[in-house]
Amino acid sequence: MMWMTVLLPYLAIPLIVLAWWQGYIAGWCLVLFVGMYLFTGFGVTIGYHRLLAHRAFETFPLLKGLFIAAGAMALQGPPIKWAATHRRHHQTSDRDGDPHSPFIHEEKALGKIKGFLHSHTGWLLTREPGNLNRSISDMAHDPVIAAIDRTYYWWISLSVLFPAVIGFACTGTAVGALVGVLWGFVLRVGLVHHATWSVNSICHLFGYRNFKTPDQSRNNLVIGVLALGEGWHNNHHAFPTSARHGLKWWEVDPSYVIIKSMAILRLVWNVRKPAESALASRTLTGA
Repeated sequence: MMWMTVLLPYLAIPLIVLAWWQGYIAGWCLVLFVGMYLFTGFGVTIGYHRLLAHRAFETFPLLKGLFIAAGAMALQGPPIKWAATHRRHHQTSDRDGDPHSPFIHEEKALGKIKGFLHSHTGWLLTREPGNLNRSISDMAHDPVIAAIDRTYYWWISLSVLFPAVIGFACTGTAVGALVGVLWGFVLRVGLVHHATWSVNSICHLFGYRNFKTPDQSRNNLVIGVLALGEGWHNNHHAFPTSARHGLKWWEVDPSYVIIKSMAILRLVWNVRKPAESALASRTLTGA
């Protein structure tokens, strides 16, 4: 399954180029792509990551289910496994046991390249970390989370079906349905994946650090934007349970904007953020 997930977007590129060449691309394709990118991307950042893995806020079961189901539609694995693997990353960040650290080879140039490739994609094709069950007790007993986890492949099916229906509705043809799948599913899955994987790779190699952490996590503006606020990775590793990752005014964090807006509407509560004293105590000199 992971091989298909990794390779499918690349295999679809010639089909997208061919469809464009034949005049099967229209404005609705871009709208579908962007809409699905944001919907599933926020499912990963808000649902899988900040809500499920870190318990950064609380919400109603229905809203919890919506965000986690959106994350499942991103094709990054069942929610419980995803969150457990991410927790293991924090427990062993850039040390032995980290599922996707780029610092697993020698410091020579070839070793750095191998480390980058491993942290970006290669780790998905290796044996999963052992004893993840110790990290999932709170998730496995949550009926909403457990239900979505059991029906993970149904959400993948919906992730394919919805763009097909939109494509057919916009064109009235089977070709339109296929074009909808190419833009709203295949290409979108690939770009959401690479945005997420870039946090594992690029954000441990390139960027700046605001806070003292025992790893090499870094903040990166480009990934901060593409990954909907997840690229402020040093901030996140300094304060893992914070619902807010962009901690300076220029560190744009669309995921937190949504969480904050929902808090104002009283749809979420117990939104966690670091205290000013905690920020000051861990700030690097000159940062």
